[in-house]
Amino acid sequence: MSEVIIPYSKARDQLPTFTAINCLNKKWPYNWIGHTATIYDDKLTGQKQIFESTTLNKSTGISGVQMSPFGSWLANYPGKVFARVPKFGDSSPEANAIRELLAAEFIKEHLGTSYPDLKSRTGWLKLIMAALDFNWRGKDLFTYKGNDKGEFCTELFIKILQYCGLFGSYVYAHEFKPDDIRGEKSDFEDRLVNMMYLPEIQLK
Repeated sequence: MSEVIIPYSKARDQLPTFTAINCLNKKWPYNWIGHTATIYDDKLTGQKQIFESTTLNKSTGISGVQMSPFGSWLANYPGKVFARVPKFGDSSPEANAIRELLAAEFIKEHLGTSYPDLKSRTGWLKLIMAALDFNWRGKDLFTYKGNDKGEFCTELFIKILQYCGLFGSYVYAHEFKPDDIRGEKSDFEDRLVNMMYLPEIQLK
């Protein structure tokens, strides 16, 4: 089955703030892990920015939480890129303005935050336990209880949704992994508040 790829030039205007970006890198082990990011639509400049946390962005030479122009990021990403567009229960100008303001606040507070420390046992444990799902009587038995303050990609994505009132605040953000956001079988969709995500489209 051939892949249907929508050119960024055609999709650009349909990608608002909170669009979920899901990636599959060509190289191992990143093609197994996946990557999650989100878009921030800067109303002042008209530029689409990608907000993400990564071990290393080779284009910028920066690790941790960062923001880059989405168009150039997309052109340079070494793999497949998918987008899921959000639809909000309240899409009034007032509600949209509040969400945009909260998103900007969150981004300002988190830019520069480190990625989990992969030189430490607890940093690796945080990533491993996010990938392991074993629920028993409504509880995930592999819940990370360590003290690593770094934020990995899907954790950051869930946290910005929580901060903006779009995702259950009672949920551990570090319990989610990239595959959960792609619409595959998980409880991600059930935790959304006053919003939903459309099926993904491929941008690259």
